[in-house]
Parts: sequence; structure tokens; C-alpha cells
Amino acid sequence: MKKITTLILASLVVATGLFAQKTPVVGVVDVQRVLADYSAFQAAVEKVKGSVAPVEEEMKKMQANIEAIVSEGRTIETKAKNPAASAEARAEAQGQVNELQQKLQQAQGELQQFRQQAQQLAQKGQQEELAPLQAKAVEAVKTVSEDKGIDLVVPKNTVIYSSDALEISDAVIAVLNAGN
Repeated sequence: MKKITTLILASLVVATGLFAQKTPVVGVVDVQRVLADYSAFQAAVEKVKGSVAPVEEEMKKMQANIEAIVSEGRTIETKAKNPAASAEARAEAQGQVNELQQKLQQAQGELQQFRQQAQQLAQKGQQEELAPLQAKAVEAVKTVSEDKGIDLVVPKNTVIYSSDALEISDAVIAVLNAGN
């Protein structure tokens, strides 16, 4: 009898535990929209773009210079291959082509080095300006989730379908912009 009573009590404890488990609450957030509407993030994006813009402008000038060298080289190469020109004129043109090839290689090397520096500058801006704000956005998602009793938040772009009732992007945006 004692075993039966213990067995019944154990069963009740297990059954009660199973029924007492909370159903997880899920929310979705549109990450792109949150960052697009987060005013401090957009200001930081503009700051990073502004720091990279002069470098990009210089790269355009360097690219135009390379294109001019190539164009000039084609013109001179045509002279070097012209059978109607004298041997002396063809030899002189070939010398100019060789000089332009060296000039072109140098300009391309400089452009490549400049591109690498520009990429490093952009990455530095990303790390210094944008990464802390992205972390702040994640914290805002946590804050909103805790306030609404949400257990799991997933990015909206990874979900095939979700009810609008699960959407918390507006609340996250409000928390972020209120902190500015």
C-alpha cells in the first residue's frame, strides 16, 4: 500500500510539472528596418561614408589616370605597328609603349594600395562607429523582449511567415530613439 501511495504521489508530481511548463513566447524583429529607423545608427553610417568619400574620389581620379594611360598606349601602339611608318618611327613608338606600360603598372599598383587603405578605413569606421550601435540595438531587442515576456526573438527575414502580432520592431525602434 505504501508503494502504491508513493507511486501515485510521484506520478502527480511529474504530471503537475509537465502541465506547469510555460509555452515559449516568440517575437520577430525586422533588423534592416530597425537599423534604418535608428537615428544614431544612420548618423554613424553617414559619418563613415563621409570619411570614406574623399578616398573614393581620389580612387576615381587614379582610375581615370589609368584609363588615360591605356588610351594613350593604344594610340602609340598603333603607330608602333604601322607598316607604313619608318623603322625609326616604329622603334621610337615601341619605346614609348614600353614607358607607358611601366607607368601603367606603377599606377595600377598605387591604385591597389589605395584601395586596400580605403577598405581598412571603412572597416575601422564600421568597428568604431557602427558596431557599438548594433550592440545597442541588440540590447534594445532584449529590453523589449523582457518587457513583453518574449522568450525568443528571430530576425524577420529568416522566417517564412509570422503574424503581425509577433512583430516588435516598432517597440525596439522607439527604445533606441528614446535613448538618444
